[in-house]
Amino acid sequence: MRNLSILGETAVELPPAHRLLDLCVDVAEERVFVLCGDDSATARLLTYDSQYTLTDECVLPFSAAEQIMSMHFVMEREHVVIALASGDICTAGSGVEVVGTVDAGIAACRWSPDDEILALVTGEARVLLMTADFDVLCEHALDEGQEESVMVNVGWGARETQYQGRGLQQEEEQSTQQEQSPEIQVSWRGDGQFLAVSFVRAGMREIRVFSRDGQLHSVCETVTGLEHTLAWKPSGRLIAATEKRAHRHEVVFFERNGLRHGEFVLHADTQRALALSWNSDSSVLAAVVDVGSGVCVQLWADRNYHWYMKQELRGSDIQRVVWDPEDPMHVLVVCASGFTSVRLHSVPAVAHVASTESNAASCVVNGAQVLYTPFAYANVPPPMCLHTLDARVPVRHVSFAAFGAGNGFALLLADRRTVVLYACDSGRSSPQEIRRFMLPGSDARQIAWLESGVVVSLGASGVGITRIDDSDEVVTRFCPEHDSPLVLLSSAPHVGRVLVEDARGRVFNVSLATERLESVAELPTQCVEIDAVDCGELGVVVVGRTARNQLYANTRLLSPACSSFYLRKDVLVFTTTTHYVRFVAVNEGLITGDIPADDEAVVSEARRRVERGSTIVLASPTGDAVVFQMPRGNLETVRPRALVLAAVRQALDARQYREALMACRVNRIDMNMLYDYAPAAFMGDLAEFVAQVNEADLLNLFVSSLRDEDVTQTMYTGIQSQLAGEDKPDGTKPGKTTAVCRALRPVLQSVTDASQFMPTVLTTLMCEKPPAIDAALQIIAALGQDRRDAALTYLLFLSDVNTVYDAALGLYDLPLALLVAQRSQRDPREYLPALGELNALPSEEYRRFRIDAQLGRYESALGHLCAALWEDSDRWTEVAGFIQKHGLFRQGAELLADHERIGDVYVMYGDALAADKDWGQAAAAYLLSQKAVAQAVDAFVQNKEWRSAMSLASAANSGFGPQAVYDTARQASSVLEDHHLFGDAAAVLLEYTEETEDAVMLLVRGSHWAEAVRCSHARERSDLIETTVRPGMDAACESLEEDIGEIGEGFAAKVERLRTVRLTPLSQMTELAGVDDSVDVMPDTASMASQFSTFTATLTDISKITGSTARRLSKNKRKAERKRVRGKKGSVFEESYLVDSLSKLIARVRVHQDAVRNLNLALLQFGRAAAAARLQRVFAAVVEAVLQDGDWVFDRQRVLVQGDAGQIDLVDDVNAEGLPATPRLPKPVLPSNAWRISALP
Repeated sequence: MRNLSILGETAVELPPAHRLLDLCVDVAEERVFVLCGDDSATARLLTYDSQYTLTDECVLPFSAAEQIMSMHFVMEREHVVIALASGDICTAGSGVEVVGTVDAGIAACRWSPDDEILALVTGEARVLLMTADFDVLCEHALDEGQEESVMVNVGWGARETQYQGRGLQQEEEQSTQQEQSPEIQVSWRGDGQFLAVSFVRAGMREIRVFSRDGQLHSVCETVTGLEHTLAWKPSGRLIAATEKRAHRHEVVFFERNGLRHGEFVLHADTQRALALSWNSDSSVLAAVVDVGSGVCVQLWADRNYHWYMKQELRGSDIQRVVWDPEDPMHVLVVCASGFTSVRLHSVPAVAHVASTESNAASCVVNGAQVLYTPFAYANVPPPMCLHTLDARVPVRHVSFAAFGAGNGFALLLADRRTVVLYACDSGRSSPQEIRRFMLPGSDARQIAWLESGVVVSLGASGVGITRIDDSDEVVTRFCPEHDSPLVLLSSAPHVGRVLVEDARGRVFNVSLATERLESVAELPTQCVEIDAVDCGELGVVVVGRTARNQLYANTRLLSPACSSFYLRKDVLVFTTTTHYVRFVAVNEGLITGDIPADDEAVVSEARRRVERGSTIVLASPTGDAVVFQMPRGNLETVRPRALVLAAVRQALDARQYREALMACRVNRIDMNMLYDYAPAAFMGDLAEFVAQVNEADLLNLFVSSLRDEDVTQTMYTGIQSQLAGEDKPDGTKPGKTTAVCRALRPVLQSVTDASQFMPTVLTTLMCEKPPAIDAALQIIAALGQDRRDAALTYLLFLSDVNTVYDAALGLYDLPLALLVAQRSQRDPREYLPALGELNALPSEEYRRFRIDAQLGRYESALGHLCAALWEDSDRWTEVAGFIQKHGLFRQGAELLADHERIGDVYVMYGDALAADKDWGQAAAAYLLSQKAVAQAVDAFVQNKEWRSAMSLASAANSGFGPQAVYDTARQASSVLEDHHLFGDAAAVLLEYTEETEDAVMLLVRGSHWAEAVRCSHARERSDLIETTVRPGMDAACESLEEDIGEIGEGFAAKVERLRTVRLTPLSQMTELAGVDDSVDVMPDTASMASQFSTFTATLTDISKITGSTARRLSKNKRKAERKRVRGKKGSVFEESYLVDSLSKLIARVRVHQDAVRNLNLALLQFGRAAAAARLQRVFAAVVEAVLQDGDWVFDRQRVLVQGDAGQIDLVDDVNAEGLPATPRLPKPVLPSNAWRISALP
């Protein structure tokens, strides 16, 4: 669905009295070499630069009357090689030289595409393959050799023996009688591995295929009427030639093995085919043909196995065409007096639609025919169409109207003057020609239909504005000359303008009022397709695609790999070479928003995958469809989620709820969109929503799709927010489903015929969270018999029958439960006895207890059981057992607060808490019972609350005797000692027992030196000072000195190692971050066999381990490995490990401050000043080292190891000194000197 448009034409005339013989191109330097002859038959080589200015001229050593067989520029050697029919081969570069001669003459000559081999056919019909240095590789006769690929007769008979029809036989007889041209043609395949030679043998033309080394590969199928033209498709699939029949010309194709592979018919006025030539990407076949009135160039392209003639280039005395070897859309048309450079581009053949009444038509050019299809009404796949229009002359350019509905279109014919206007009403009707007129001059290459009577043309003369009045008078005025060549004329119906682009990428508007070009935008480079749209405050934004697939919006690059685009007024749709279709909202984000790259791992509304090579034909202006054309030419229509959601949003804005709901249903869009798009508006319009939908099934579908999630924040965030790169919020919306159901239910129940929406009412109840099954059953119970059965059946469809049965039973409505059970798969022998047993119970409270207990509603069951207890006190055993079984102690205490057995409840509660080791709460429960003092005392002891325990035990009404109090004190002291609370353990012994020696020992163990001495004197046990206190002080002093020495050594060693580690540059540590130090590298001498055996055994052992065990073992192993690696010397994580270790050592120093001071005071009390001074000096040295290096250790941290993976987090925020502003590991509180005794030396 594309046409070939001419972007530029540059005609180059040779100097006077010069006749062009041949030309070639240097693509590297953008030069054209022209071989020509003057009146004196002198051959000259002219050189033209990229602007087609003559820059050099030299005389060649042969006559211009010589027949030129080949002219080619060899890029590697930077010279032009010219082969003459006489056999001479000349080179022209830094100098002119005849490098060799073929004695028999040259009948045909062609260089390989890689410029490495020259293929010659001599006048003696011999094939020569030569190197670039003209050394002969091989030589053999053209008509000799054994084929490598021989066609096999499979028994279906020869073509000559089969009946082809009388007309075809007569045609072949006439073709055989035609005189064959003796001209020989050579053509190479694009990769240079094969070449084909067309020549006449025994009166019949034959095509032979040779390999690169000169071996005969195949002989093509014999075709009567085959002509000399020959062109091998660069992609390598087909060999093209022409066949002349009695009443038509055909282009026929052969495969490499010689079999014929299709054909197409040239136009009826073709009298003679002169040459065929493919462009570099094999997309266009140029046929130079004689049509009687002159020679022209026809450009053909195929899609969907059909060939279209896209352009007809006319000129005077056309000889041949030369395609640019690199630019497939650049062709040089060679004439006798000069050449014309033509730049083409494949443009969409579909209208840029702005009106909702547009037919969205396509006009595909096929010679003089225009294949018309209105996509708004008929999607006809090519090569078919809805209507075929005959313009009688080949069409050069098609332009759709930029006014009204845009259904009309204008044709510029191949004569470059005639314009034909067509009008078409909305619908399937065929367009009608309304006017045909002539433009002044004959150089127009593009046109645009701006207004009903105004046509804008673009040609060599510039931009012309042609006005046609009702009397068919044609007046053309040209805009002032522009400072840069104008290349593109495009209608922009979204802004009602005709845009013109120059070669520098500047875009102008053709102003009818001033008849001048007014600047609109400036693109970074020249684009081959442009369109424009109004973006509000940003004004007009021009979107353009370059020949290199870059997509721009004004100066902003939207995509570097755009293969096609289509611009709607609300969204820009484009495909990429990575096989995605992308959607960009037309607003400020088109210029400022972020456009994420194609990522398969990310699901986005703004893009979707498409088939490889797909291009956009049309994006429906009002609907949600996008038509793609596949590489083979067929059409496919898809409905991308972005456009579907745009249509849904538009319907919701217009309050067209049924249309929006049906769009969601058909395109599988989450129905939550109907509410989440505009919650307040939807909740206020529920009555209108129900009235428009008016179908219970559709309403049920909507209600059942509701969930507590805002899909506009999670699934359908819109193109704008996704392109802005916003992070998706959580999107949870608690209570949304329940709120919508509760608001919708009254509306459904208020309609005249409420039974119509009874299923929907039940659905709203079941979709609440949690489902209101009880309310649904109550509604069903109030219905009549017929409606109740239908409603119950529907309810059982929505929910599990067992759940509904339990809910009915939970209503204590046994008849309703029986009705539900009868519609289930339950065995009557099971539910009938159970329901009968419940019905036979005399007490209603006890019946409800049994039902709640059966349903697992234990708190409610306990309430009913306690109510039954008030009626019958014999049920206490059952109550107590139920409370203990289900742990309902608090509920039982509340329900039986006034009952005589409340104390027993608290005792059970205390026992349960004590079993869970919750001693504090257990003691409180025992106290509340007022009958479990001993248990309360024991609980206080276990909770280390010895004062509460002893106060309770020693009370007068506690029932504890002296021995019991003593035993309690000893027990409390033991518990406190186990928890290293030596001071409290000693206090309870001193206060409630006479165990002074044990108490002093406990004080010594807790380093309470002053208290130990005081107690010894107070209890008149001075002997304990010598036997217990002094030995304890000596042992503590020795242990403390040893511990302090160990801390000092460890601190010094780690600080020294940290200094060494920090000498390593941070960049080097970053490079090592990816190295896993925990992996042991297998040595080179390890045996592969032993490795396999070990691996096999390991797999066998792992297979025996369960999943949970394997995960636990793996986790523990990873944890151990991380711990080992962090502490490993030289590890990348060593710095963090050292800092963490030093922090722990500093914490130990702080702990020792009070211990050193207290011990020193005790030593001084007993005259041990020397020992105290020694201890203070040792500890002071450690404290001094910590204070000296502590700031350096923590303030100069560089890295932090985070997470299980052990990745390095580099510090980015730095202060003025280049150090981290916030340390990664917190700096601990450093020790002070407040502990020191200044009087000590």
